Amino acid sequence: MKRLVVLMVLLIGIAGCSNPDTEEEAEPRVTPVETAPVTKGDFVVDREIVGRATSANTSPVISEVPGEIVSIEVEKGDRVAKGDALAVVDPGTGQNQIELQQIAVRQAEKQLENAQISKQQAAQGVDNAAEQVQLAKQAANAEQSQTSQSVQAARQQYEQAQQLANQTRQLADDGVIPEPLAVQAQNRADQAHAQVQQLQGQAPQSSSAISQAEAQLDQARQQSEQAQVAVEQAELQVEQAQVQLQQAEEQSANRTITAPASGEVSTLNAGTGDLVTNQQPFASIVSLNPMTITAALTPEQLGLFTKGEELDVEVDAISQTIPSTIGYVSSVPDDTGLYPVEARIANENEAVKPGMMATFLLPEIVVENALIVPTDAVVENGNEAYVYHVVDGKAVRVDVTVLEAQTDQMAIEADLPETAEVIKSGQLTLTDGSAVTLMKEDA
Repeated sequence: MKRLVVLMVLLIGIAGCSNPDTEEEAEPRVTPVETAPVTKGDFVVDREIVGRATSANTSPVISEVPGEIVSIEVEKGDRVAKGDALAVVDPGTGQNQIELQQIAVRQAEKQLENAQISKQQAAQGVDNAAEQVQLAKQAANAEQSQTSQSVQAARQQYEQAQQLANQTRQLADDGVIPEPLAVQAQNRADQAHAQVQQLQGQAPQSSSAISQAEAQLDQARQQSEQAQVAVEQAELQVEQAQVQLQQAEEQSANRTITAPASGEVSTLNAGTGDLVTNQQPFASIVSLNPMTITAALTPEQLGLFTKGEELDVEVDAISQTIPSTIGYVSSVPDDTGLYPVEARIANENEAVKPGMMATFLLPEIVVENALIVPTDAVVENGNEAYVYHVVDGKAVRVDVTVLEAQTDQMAIEADLPETAEVIKSGQLTLTDGSAVTLMKEDA
């Protein structure tokens, strides 16, 4: 009886557990996914050529004068701007040289003073000679006037004597007076005529005096010109002596050595108390802006670079891509058989350091007019490759052929509309026809 009661209790419990009203139907699974649009165009990959960063310019620092460094204003590694003071040099004693140059200046000034006096004297000589010429001309005029009067008086005497001789001849011919009186009268007339001719042919003495005075004037003018040249030469000597004195004074004073360019002090070969020359640099400044990227090319790579071309350069150490301009492409190989190439980059914040590795990125079209999708969207399983795109809330599988691949993108060939959105996240758990919902991006 007891066994029967237990059996009934078990049957009642089993009946209660098998009530069909407590069963629930299972809901279909919906997978959240992220999508990306399909694009169409040329698939470009970056061919990489590794180079190295170097400083564009290294400027030697050379003292203008030899001497002893009395102070150093910088240390190795300091950043300086063009014109900054780097050191102070004492060129040593130069007092003796200054005194010698001062004497030279005084001597030149004295020579100038003498030349100016000579010039004044020469000018006075010209004035005196000109005055003598004027006096000689006046004397000549007076002499000429006097000679003219003498000739006129002699001619009058001659004319009177000839008239008397003619009258006497007439009387002698008429037998009024003896013949000797007529001859005597004619002799006197002839003498008067000779006197006229003598006075007319006599050269004036004043003409030679004028010639002599004019010659002396020419000589005085030449002496004046020579005196002017002597003054100009003396003025030039004074200027040269003053310049040499100024140079001696400057060389004897302490000289500040300034930075010839902006950059970093890369070498410092002298300290306080050391001697420097004006031939050898005692420091060097490396310019960090701009920087030069250098690489060595194989003959096959040489055609990828053109002078003046702009290419991106990736510097891994600072995780930056920087535009560069190709400045030099060698047409002659170096000792290694490779062809050097140089490009310049801006480095205003000086983040790129000499020696850092830098990679030239050369874009190259590998597939033209292809469908381009994110690499994460392509599922590769054995020899199969496919993507899912969303159609009416469901994932539709489409087989693809991978034409070219990079880390972020792939060029594919597939039967996809150009407006398709392919699933790039969550696709690994999908099957063809799976329900999906689009995840919203974070605002």
